[in-house]
Amino acid sequence: MRPHVLLTAWAFAPARTSGVYRAIGLASAFAEHGWDVTVLTAPRSVFASEGMVDDSLSAQVAASVRVVEVPFSSMAYSSDITSWGWARARHPELWGLARACRFPEPAFGDWRSALERAAVRVHREHPVDLAFGTANPSVDFMPGWELKRRFGVPHVMDYRDAWTIDVFTGESQTRVGARASRWEQRLIEAADQVWFVNEPIRAWHRSKYPAASPRMHVVPNGFDIIDGASPAVPFREVDGDRPLTFGYIGTINTGQFPTEVLFEGWSRARRISDEIARARIVLRGHLGRTGVADAALEDYLRRAAAEGIHYEGPVAKADVAATYAGFDGLVLALASGPGVTSGKVFEFAGTGLPVISVHDPDSAATSIMESSPVWTPSASLDSDDIAQAFVATAATIRAQTAQTRAEAVRWGERWERMQQLSGPVAALSELVKRSPAR
Repeated sequence: MRPHVLLTAWAFAPARTSGVYRAIGLASAFAEHGWDVTVLTAPRSVFASEGMVDDSLSAQVAASVRVVEVPFSSMAYSSDITSWGWARARHPELWGLARACRFPEPAFGDWRSALERAAVRVHREHPVDLAFGTANPSVDFMPGWELKRRFGVPHVMDYRDAWTIDVFTGESQTRVGARASRWEQRLIEAADQVWFVNEPIRAWHRSKYPAASPRMHVVPNGFDIIDGASPAVPFREVDGDRPLTFGYIGTINTGQFPTEVLFEGWSRARRISDEIARARIVLRGHLGRTGVADAALEDYLRRAAAEGIHYEGPVAKADVAATYAGFDGLVLALASGPGVTSGKVFEFAGTGLPVISVHDPDSAATSIMESSPVWTPSASLDSDDIAQAFVATAATIRAQTAQTRAEAVRWGERWERMQQLSGPVAALSELVKRSPAR
């Protein structure tokens, strides 16, 4: 009999928000390994009302995957105040706190009850062999907790971020209270496995919860194959007279995307290099969570355009490979922090294009790119170091041949998502076979 996994992911296709690609990849990996897959997720309308939908994502989900939408409401995802009740409109802060009583996670805690009821219904209709929650939000872990507590179903927690630890510093989250910390300890102690996207985040949790250390694993993200195609960019000769185009694809968030650092380093490079003075950077992606720039970001984009940094709008997931093919090199611009990887680093690695890194050298992204034959890191976030890295990357672009592009593509193939997930998912099959609940 085929094993059955219940995957809880607040955001799933066609939602366009952080973590969706990993959730889709997990569902696909389980389906490929012969599992029946049921996904608990928030309704499409939650994301559509905020302009956070990419319908091309639905085509990536295997036809065998069953998606169950669980009713969800939150002040953070309900901008239509005409739909609010009296108590919510009159006392929004108290309303939000009251809804977090069931689980200590602002904006999401109240979803716990609906999730647990849905999980039990699914289990009674089609017995669940493994409960898998991918977070954040951390309330995604609660269906697994409930099925483990009531029926002995094995439970896996998947951290693509962190809950009580700041991934930018490794320190405790100041905005997370003691109740959340107690819940995290309880959940981790009960989980059969705990997954993390990189080693720094795992190391912090191993230090915090040493008893659970043997059950903690690093399962990185990866790039996706869309319609049978990888992001690998076919080689084309760069004409000596043609100005170079550096590209970036990803969400551009105020406070996370290194706007000023990139601006200063690029401007400095334009002053010291005729090559860079003729070149441009093209930014593609959504502006913030909803795709609408705040005043600070609008001001930045205006200033940046005068220096050859141009914003050209978002890209549907299905069009990502074609967009990469229009670039000569890539700018891996990330927020700095030892626990920051970003899913885009794997896609960048898969293109075979020369990549310049504009982020803290201690970033977890460095461990992904450091063996690439076409990677140029900035020695620091000082504008002179970034400028020199741009000049060096331009030289790499000009020198790349069909052979070295092919070598770079082969190097990047290791980061394909299914390759990252295949071994860990196969190991879960063995875990389920040993489970007394089966």
